[in-house]
Amino acid sequence: MKTTGNSKVTFLSLLSMLGVVVLFATPVAQAQTETAPQEIRELSRQCIYGDCVNGMGTLEITTSMGVNTYRGNFKDGKYHGHGKLEEMVSRSERAYYDGNWDAGIRSGRGTYWNGKGNLYIGEWKNDKRHGRGSYFFGVKDWSENKYSEYWLSENVENYTGEFVNDLYQGQGTYRWPDGQKYVGEFFANDKHGPGTFHYPRGSVRQQVWEYGELVPQ
Repeated sequence: MKTTGNSKVTFLSLLSMLGVVVLFATPVAQAQTETAPQEIRELSRQCIYGDCVNGMGTLEITTSMGVNTYRGNFKDGKYHGHGKLEEMVSRSERAYYDGNWDAGIRSGRGTYWNGKGNLYIGEWKNDKRHGRGSYFFGVKDWSENKYSEYWLSENVENYTGEFVNDLYQGQGTYRWPDGQKYVGEFFANDKHGPGTFHYPRGSVRQQVWEYGELVPQ
C-alpha cells in the first residue's frame, strides 16, 4: 500500500524551491508479497493445446475465482522454462507473469503485474523477488510492451535495486514522480545505512538511516 501523500510531496517540493534543506524524506511505499490469496481453490485443469506434460502447450486452470491460463513450456507436468501465466486474484482482478519458471516456481528473470497497479520487472528465486529488479507503483492499466522500463522509472513512484525474499534489501534507488530520489542502503523494506537524498531543484543531502528512522547529524 502506498504511504505517500500529494500534500507532503508538494510541501517538500516547495521547500526545495525556496532553498530550504529538509531533514526528512518522503516515506517509501512497501513492496508486497506477490502471491495469490490462499482462499482461492483450484477446481480443475485442462490442456487445451499442445503438450502440457513435456513440451509447449496451453493449460487452463479453473479456480473459485475464475479461469487461469498458462502458455509456455512444461517439464514433468510443471511450468518449466519460459511461460506466461494469467491468473485471477479476485473475481474482477487478473494478474500476469511473463518470465522464467523452474519446476513450477518463478525463478530467473520475469515480469509480474499484480492486477492492482504494482509492477515488478527483475529477478526471481523460489517464487520471490530476489536479486536485482524494479518495483513500480500506480501502473493501473499495464499491458505487455505498453511502457518501457525507462519511462516507468521517470514517471511513476518506484524502487530499483536489490531484493532479498520480496523485500528491498541492499543498494537501491527510490524515486518519486516530482523528481525527488533517494540513493542508498535498504534493509527489510526500510532505508537503513548511509544514503543521499536528491531534491527536485538539484540540491543533495547526505543522510544516515537506522531501520527507517533518520539518524540526527
